[in-house]
Amino acid sequence: MVKRWHLILGLGVLIGAAITYVALQGGAIAQERAVVSFTPPEQATLTSLESALTRVAETVQPTVVHIRATRQAAQRPREGRREFFFGRERFEIPLLPEQPFQGQGSGVIIRSDGYIVTNDQVVADATDVEVTFYDGTKARGEVLRAPSADIAVIKVNRNNLPAAALGDSSQVKPGQIAFAIGSPFGLENTLTMGIISAVGRREVIPGQGRVRDYADLIQTDAAINSGNSGGPLVNSRGEVIGINTAIVAGGLMGGNVGIGFAIPINRVKTIVRQLIEQGSYQRGYLGVALTDIPADMREELKAEQGVLIRSVERDTPAARAGIEPGDVIVEVDGTPIRNESQFRTMIADKGPNAKVRMGVLRDGKRIDLEATLTTHPEDAPEANDSPAARASEQGVLERLGVRVDEIPSEVQRALGNARGVYVQSVALDSPASGELLEGDVIIAVGRTPVQTVAELQRALSQIPSGRVVRLRVLRQTQDRTMEMLAMFRMP
Repeated sequence: MVKRWHLILGLGVLIGAAITYVALQGGAIAQERAVVSFTPPEQATLTSLESALTRVAETVQPTVVHIRATRQAAQRPREGRREFFFGRERFEIPLLPEQPFQGQGSGVIIRSDGYIVTNDQVVADATDVEVTFYDGTKARGEVLRAPSADIAVIKVNRNNLPAAALGDSSQVKPGQIAFAIGSPFGLENTLTMGIISAVGRREVIPGQGRVRDYADLIQTDAAINSGNSGGPLVNSRGEVIGINTAIVAGGLMGGNVGIGFAIPINRVKTIVRQLIEQGSYQRGYLGVALTDIPADMREELKAEQGVLIRSVERDTPAARAGIEPGDVIVEVDGTPIRNESQFRTMIADKGPNAKVRMGVLRDGKRIDLEATLTTHPEDAPEANDSPAARASEQGVLERLGVRVDEIPSEVQRALGNARGVYVQSVALDSPASGELLEGDVIIAVGRTPVQTVAELQRALSQIPSGRVVRLRVLRQTQDRTMEMLAMFRMP
């Protein structure tokens, strides 16, 4: 009986092993059948594509750096105590100084003698900047900043560095392949691939204590995340076509959702040239408020493209040149003007003291005017960009008891895409109470147009205590929109 059970058990083991072997063989056969079979031309195409992509990575990655910027936090007293009361009990907690904190981003080497381009937001207000190269070595850098353009140059004491090739962003078109390279979340030399989604995007983006107006951005779906800022956007030839700058974030970590933006490299070249040659970047200034030509006014204005002048600031190059509200600028120095973004960029990049000839349509007739540009007020030497100066500018709204922000999209649509600053609230005991109302849109301080919070702060900070503040505001009343004057004294 025992032998019979041994026999049965042995047969069971053999049958089980046979079934297992067949199953494994079947799985192996199924796995072999799942492998895609390519024709020789197809395999050659895939191999060629992979080889091309890896060559782009191998060529460009050594030119990309990781940046750590140390910023000094606001200091609390080294000694002292803060009291807290819970019921009748009193507790004391000692106050300690804040510790410096670090930000991080990316950059790209543009000259072998130690010049690196990044975003200004990466190095703004940094007390120390450390650059980590592809080979792992590190160096300290000196910074030249262009805050208004969100571009900065870092100079390190190195030579014979691998420099990236800079492309021509005017040739960038939607659908082209794009690579983003940088240090997302500190993961150095990360490469992602996508396409160019759009060009000519205009975005107003707050960050690092200021609001920046980006007039002409490249949009891509190549994954860009926190830490990619300042790194290169590269085309299929390995040429840098933009500097990665911002994303539309989603999720708890604020990660990529397929919408990223880069500053075109042609714009970067102009800014970098000024920074390296002159030590600063100063924009040309005309002194007008303008918009694209509304579609329903093109026939009446006899212009298919150009920019419509809405207002002219007194004692500015525009006023001295004879430009008037209602004029349509269709040409600058022989170049046709397509839209507002192009015009703003052209005027800014020409710089102070440049003479520009403008083709203008007035009452349907062409006239030519010439203006000598001045320095943009934000870039003028007296417009101190130190932390103390910015703190003073930001504090002016607190003194007035006014909270502001960008115009909500639904309000902007209701106002016909007006540009200005949205009033969120006005304190009851503030100087502006009764003059400004929640929901107002401030479009000018005196005769100075304002389109961003930073511009409003800067304009208000120039008004001495006791002087009258005059604000032009748009206000919606029932179904009507009115332009009004708000007046009160600066405290």
